Amino acid sequence: MLGKAHYNGGKMENLESLLNFIIKQLVETEDKVNITYEVLDSDVTFKVSVAKGEMGKIIGKNGLTANAIRGVMQAAGVKDKLNVSVEFLD
Repeated sequence: MLGKAHYNGGKMENLESLLNFIIKQLVETEDKVNITYEVLDSDVTFKVSVAKGEMGKIIGKNGLTANAIRGVMQAAGVKDKLNVSVEFLD
């Protein structure tokens, strides 16, 4: 399922809000942040796109920022028994 699916009583919206907050703290053009997600059973894949030229801020040096974001999202999903992954679209 793609988009604004309700899973576990709105848990998806909580995860999406968390990711949205994190990403918007890192970019200058917050209105260009776009987050979608796909749900397949307990696997959730978030897809993040930002304004052209700002993806470097999200990825970080050697991918450290991106990996930290992925770690936070994975940890947030554990409570609800969700396997969360994050893809950054250029």
